[in-house]
Amino acid sequence: MLINDLVGLLMQVPPKLAGAWGAWFAVGLVLSIWQRKERARLIVHGPSPRQKSGVRPPSGVRAPKPVRAAVTPSSGDAFGELEALLEPASSGLHRRPGDDHRSPALAAPQSLP
Repeated sequence: MLINDLVGLLMQVPPKLAGAWGAWFAVGLVLSIWQRKERARLIVHGPSPRQKSGVRPPSGVRAPKPVRAAVTPSSGDAFGELEALLEPASSGLHRRPGDDHRSPALAAPQSLP
C-alpha cells in the first residue's frame, strides 16, 4: 500500500465524521492533561497512629472467645430453599389469586355453570 492509497482513503472519509473524530481526540487530550494536573495535586496521608484501648486485662488473663452459632450446610438447591421460606406449604391443591388462605382449598379448578 502506497502513501497515495492512504491519502485517497482519507479523502473518502466524510468531513462530518472527521470533525467528530477530531473533537473526540481534543476532549480526550484535555481530560488527560487535567488528570495529570490533579494527580500532581493529590496529597496522600500516611496511616494514623492507633490509639490504645482504655481497659486491658492483666497480662496472664485471656479474654473469653466469642461463641459462634453453628451454620447448617445447604442442600445445594437454593431456589427450593427460597421457595420453602417464602411460600406456605400448599400440599398440591390449587388456589386462585385473591382466595383467602384460611378457606378450604379446591382439589381442582371449578368450571363455570
